[in-house]
Formats: sequence, structure tokens, C-alpha cells
Amino acid sequence: MKTYRLIFLGVLMSILSFGADADRGAKLFDGTMPFRNGAVACVACHNVNSASVVSGGTLAMDLSNMGGAIEPIFNSVNAMSSNMMKEAYRGKMPTKNEIADINAFLIKASANPGKGYGSYFVLFGFILAIIFYIVLSKLNVRKELKQSVNQTIYDRQMKSSERV
Repeated sequence: MKTYRLIFLGVLMSILSFGADADRGAKLFDGTMPFRNGAVACVACHNVNSASVVSGGTLAMDLSNMGGAIEPIFNSVNAMSSNMMKEAYRGKMPTKNEIADINAFLIKASANPGKGYGSYFVLFGFILAIIFYIVLSKLNVRKELKQSVNQTIYDRQMKSSERV
């Protein structure tokens, strides 16, 4: 019985995403392609485990397993659960085609989850910080002076005050 439900759900999702472009949905999701009405990119708050996009925010729920179930959320601003999301999308709702593209992307991402790139950001950031520290510390090495520059200025001032 569960197998038939899964097959039916898969067919239904395919029909709903007919004509939609998952690659364009990925670009809309991560913000590399702007929404027509100026809506906020989904990646600002949401994450999807997909190799197609950079890992996103942790402010809102992970959409990795949503698989095309976001269309009812975009029917109206009042259908959105978060007040922050309501404010972000008030007057800037995505078009039906954009929603279909994002749905197609989420269906593709849930069917073929990837690791994403975000898990490596911390590691690369740490390595880069160590490299910067080493380079800057090498540039900051001062030559040992036998006498400080300030001592030379002090001695000069002392000689001029003795003349008076």
C-alpha cells in the first residue's frame, strides 16, 4: 500500500513540476538569479543539501526533504508561518513560474541529495586565517636595531637643549 502511495506522490509531483526548470529553480533559490518581483533569495534563511547550491542559512527550516511542497506557502502572505517571511515577501511574491522552478529544484534535491559546499566553508576559512596569520607575522618581523629611533631623536634634543 505504501509503495502505491509513493508512486502516486512521485507521479503527482512530476505532473506539478511539468515545464518547470530545476536548474533555474536552483539559481532562484541561491540568489544567482533574482526574482522578478525582488523577493528575497531562499538561501538567506533556508538550507538544502544539494550539490547545485551553496549551503544556506540556519534561521529557518531545512528544505532538503520538502520535495515540492512549498507551493501552498506562496498562495498568500498569510499562509506563511513566520512573521519574518511574511514581511520579506509582502508585495514581493514570486511568480507562479518561479515557484514551479523552485518546486522542481526541491524535488530534484530530495530525490538526489548532495552534501553541498557549506560544510567546507568553516574548514577553508580556518585554513585561510592561518595562512593570513603566518604571512602577516612574517611581514611584521622587525629588524633588531642596536638603538631605537626614538633614542636618536632624544639625544638630538638633549644636545640642542645643552647649547642654550
